[in-house]
Amino acid sequence: MTATAPGKIPCPSCGAPLPLPVEAVLAGRPIGCQFCGLELTVQQETSQEALAALARWHEETADARAAAAITQATQNDAASETSGRRKRRPRR
Repeated sequence: MTATAPGKIPCPSCGAPLPLPVEAVLAGRPIGCQFCGLELTVQQETSQEALAALARWHEETADARAAAAITQATQNDAASETSGRRKRRPRR
């Protein structure tokens, strides 16, 4: 198995990075690979302990994720403001 970015796992079929949204895992929704079409679902009945731990972690980190989202939005706004400015030519 190769290393992937946080929040992703390698697709068991093709090895492409597969996003693993916590909300989808907790809701039992299938997670599809955009490259090969494989769909993964969590076996709810055999994963109850792991799902309960994931749900606790997700709840306990909600404030930190919200703060990070606000910081990211602020940084994106600042970056778009500076990139939208016209560059002046030096006077001759």
